[in-house]
Amino acid sequence: MLILWLILFGFVSKSLASKYGIYYLFLAPEYLGSVSFWSYFIMGFAIGTFVMTFNISSYIMNSKYFPFIAALKSPFLRFCINNSLLPFIFITYYVLQVINYQIQNENTSKETIALYVFAIIIGYVINIIGSLTYFLSTNKNIFEKLGISSSVDDENPTNTLFTKQGSVYDILKSKTKWHVEIYLHTPFVVKPARDISHYDEKMLKSVISQNHLNASFFEIVIFISLIVLGLFSENKIFVIPAGASIILFFTILFILMSAFYTWLKGWTAIVILSLFFLVNHLSKNDNFSYDNMAYGLNYNTVKADYSIKNLSKLSNNTSRIKKDKKNAIAILENWKKKNNSISKPKIVFVNTSGGGSRAMLWTFYMLQTTDSITNGKLFNQAHLITGSSGGMIGAAYFRELYLRKNNLNHSIYSKKYINNVAQDLLNPIAFSIATNDFFFRLKKHKVGNYSYTKDRGYSFERQLLLNTGEILDKTLKDYTSPEYNAEIPMMVLAPTVINDGRRMLISSQPISYLTTNDYINSVKNKPIIENVEFTRLFAAQDAENVRFTSALRMSATFPIIMPRVSLPSEPKINVIDAGMRDNFGKLTTYKYIYTFKDWINENTSGIVIITLRDKPKQLAVNKKSINSIAENFLSPVGSLYDNLFPIQDYNLDQMLHYLGNDFTKPIDVVDFELNNSENEISLSWHLTTKEKEKVVNSINSKKNQESLKRLKLLLL
Repeated sequence: MLILWLILFGFVSKSLASKYGIYYLFLAPEYLGSVSFWSYFIMGFAIGTFVMTFNISSYIMNSKYFPFIAALKSPFLRFCINNSLLPFIFITYYVLQVINYQIQNENTSKETIALYVFAIIIGYVINIIGSLTYFLSTNKNIFEKLGISSSVDDENPTNTLFTKQGSVYDILKSKTKWHVEIYLHTPFVVKPARDISHYDEKMLKSVISQNHLNASFFEIVIFISLIVLGLFSENKIFVIPAGASIILFFTILFILMSAFYTWLKGWTAIVILSLFFLVNHLSKNDNFSYDNMAYGLNYNTVKADYSIKNLSKLSNNTSRIKKDKKNAIAILENWKKKNNSISKPKIVFVNTSGGGSRAMLWTFYMLQTTDSITNGKLFNQAHLITGSSGGMIGAAYFRELYLRKNNLNHSIYSKKYINNVAQDLLNPIAFSIATNDFFFRLKKHKVGNYSYTKDRGYSFERQLLLNTGEILDKTLKDYTSPEYNAEIPMMVLAPTVINDGRRMLISSQPISYLTTNDYINSVKNKPIIENVEFTRLFAAQDAENVRFTSALRMSATFPIIMPRVSLPSEPKINVIDAGMRDNFGKLTTYKYIYTFKDWINENTSGIVIITLRDKPKQLAVNKKSINSIAENFLSPVGSLYDNLFPIQDYNLDQMLHYLGNDFTKPIDVVDFELNNSENEISLSWHLTTKEKEKVVNSINSKKNQESLKRLKLLLL
């Protein structure tokens, strides 16, 4: 129980998971799209629920150690008062942190800060008073059991601290009660503990048992309420701030802990561990596990054959590769016709990095800005967009706006769309985790003829559609025609297959040429199959009808927060974030450029590769020379993760260097870097007001301004 408190203190103090912006979910909570009185009120109310559940759980587990409270008026109330030190420290610390955050980061007025603090306290107090009212009206003490008036609680007890029964040795070895001399009768009044030796022990136990029953009933009501609340997750009024959802999830853990203890007593730890291993083992069986699915795919038909033999067959089909290359050349020719005002235009490739909402906003804003300052030339000459995670979502949104630009009420460069893409995505995900994903998945939804269980993946997609005005509510095949006619750039998503590390290439176009290696006479080697074409492998499972938002989600499946997606294959494969293999999509871009190098050399004046990065390319060297023992022990794993993307950069830069040998025309790489060298902007699906400003203002850096000037000259 104390571990959960430590985790909360870690979140609020920014000492735990600060990189992912958990700190901001507590100190700048959003409700209905804004930080307000009500968002802080809900936080205060949630903390109140957590505190009362902590008190109830503590009472159920520990009241047997303090049998004297059964002789007090309102025993549960007295227990809560004496158990209030930790909750009081937390709520005080939380309020101080909110005040400090609002002053230092948001420049909020004193009046507004006072309103926020008032909201927290009011929410907290209402919950506490409401809960205690229930217990005061239902709980009994020993005098009520006996039907007599209670005596005053200040009679002098028999002091047993230094007697044989109350010796330090007896206190330490006692398993049934702790020695207590005084207790808090009210938060500000101390009274001596009663001597209860003259009371009937069975009667005292019956008082505590009756209090336990009421406490258990209260916990059951809270638990059911949270589950029922999850049934209304599609009503935005019920989607509470993500910080409150985290607190409610911890509340449920308290309830489960005390429930187990009520039933199992001293066997609790052993049984919980046994259940954990049992559930973990059963989860390997399809009948005991929840699969997170890609919506639009058919999971009820024959499974796709994910074997080396079949992957080789798909990858090395010469006639199919030739046909797909012919289709790609036709798209390139259509691109050329669209740019016929220039004899040999430069062909543009866009690579965008992952990075949650910060990458999504940065990519969208930069595509908007660069297309605007080049008078529409950028997207007119853009041929292919690749990348990962949030960056690809931002690019997909701008691409769809570009496709609809003649039918929109606003210019595609409108600030309205920047605000849309910067909206919160985390609240519904966290709410789903707290009330649905880890307990009972009761709701389903239909896509076409197929039915799926609603989970946090569904919540993510639904919120993304709401934020972007539903314009991404399409299937993969809906983009086949506009891509083929070069109305918009092609887009290739590449989530990583967990089972073997391969890349699952998702595109509206047939792209088998990206899954094979061209035969070279001088090279005698049997290459490993690295890339798998999604639409070909899952053709029988209706791959072309997969929802486009599901394809984006597969590419943006950051562990824990987003569920990994299971695909209908044998053996079953799961996919996660594309950034695990290629954070910028450059493997796809370079492979495509190499495949069509002859056409590009003949029909263009060069290649421009725009890289939209969520952090600088040249990172400062870590100067920390002395590590702790724990850091030295964990440094190999930690260093590998911290340097995952720099390692990709090293390899990709070398690939580009050698790719240049096949071209007579220049390859210009133009980098736009989000000013996030100190990780000040969290890696999350939620951005604070200040973080949004930092993202947008990154365009003003000297390096980015130079890149803008260079890009304008390249696309003249």
